[in-house]
Amino acid sequence: MTNSSKLHYKTCREQAGLTQEQAISLLGIADPATLSRYENGHLPVSQELVAAMIKVYRTPSLAKWHVEYTNPDLVAYLRMSDKLLTDGDAMLQLELADDGITEERVVLKAIFRDGAISDDELVQMDLSIHTLRNIAKRILSAVEYLEKRKGD
Repeated sequence: MTNSSKLHYKTCREQAGLTQEQAISLLGIADPATLSRYENGHLPVSQELVAAMIKVYRTPSLAKWHVEYTNPDLVAYLRMSDKLLTDGDAMLQLELADDGITEERVVLKAIFRDGAISDDELVQMDLSIHTLRNIAKRILSAVEYLEKRKGD
């Protein structure tokens, strides 16, 4: 994850329709300012707290994002499912796709700026292609969930 990526704990809380005060109570956080520090990346979020957030916010895919954010080396070993389970999962996937598109747009603009593509830029373009395919998967999983949700 790059430093410019948003933290999604707040997005998941808001999607669940909870204020900070409500979440603090439901998550058992003693200091009201602590949740804000977690949501803004000023304090690391423990696995136990993430597990509580997933349950309270009804967003199981927050677990995958948390692992990607806190320990990207483990991501390659995770068996990930593209099947979304909740409205919060769909919204998180769209948020993550939006972040990724924004970052890749900046990278690709820099590559294309002078009209020539160097060998280093070809390597970066390959990385961008891989990232954009993952973004497309996130968007497609959200679309499939929404189509299923519409039929429910």
